Amino acid sequence: MKQSLFRWHKQLNIKKVIFVVCIIFLLLIAIIGFVGKTIEETKKQAVAEANPNTVFYDANKQISIELSKKYALTQYTPTKDYLLEVRSNKNLDIFISQKDILENRNLQDVVSADKITFTETFPSISNLSELKELNVNGNLAYTYSFHYLDSQLNTAFFIQIVWLQIDNHYYIFDIEFPLDDLSLYTNIITETLAYFQSY
Repeated sequence: MKQSLFRWHKQLNIKKVIFVVCIIFLLLIAIIGFVGKTIEETKKQAVAEANPNTVFYDANKQISIELSKKYALTQYTPTKDYLLEVRSNKNLDIFISQKDILENRNLQDVVSADKITFTETFPSISNLSELKELNVNGNLAYTYSFHYLDSQLNTAFFIQIVWLQIDNHYYIFDIEFPLDDLSLYTNIITETLAYFQSY
């Protein structure tokens, strides 16, 4: 009787030990998982802080622009003939298209003709600038800007068009945002051109 009671007591202690070991094992797995997740999130945050910019590529990775995350831009499927289209919730829009170079025509003449044709598509514009020559990373470019009223949003917009010639292509940048946000986006055009890459 004592021997069977001893066996039962011994089996009971072994069950308790196994149960306690299982609980400790599960707690260790939970702690390791929590610590691992915390370390991973810390690494992701460090990477995000180390790189405050986002790089946007076109579908075929022919071009890219790198812009600050502070603009909260999102890439869209391009409409019309655009290679790349990025937008923000604050109506900052950047469109980039590409055209083959026109032989026997200088870039200034091409942009001058575009300025006339493009501005005629708007019902009313103001503050139309003169053409301005730019040097973008050693490449010739011309730009012009104007203001227009978006009748759907009932908001005045600033728009800047830049034609950049690289090798046998023109890259056309259409950058627009509400006129009231001119001070907020004062560097967006310079940054877009400075961090533009063609491959």
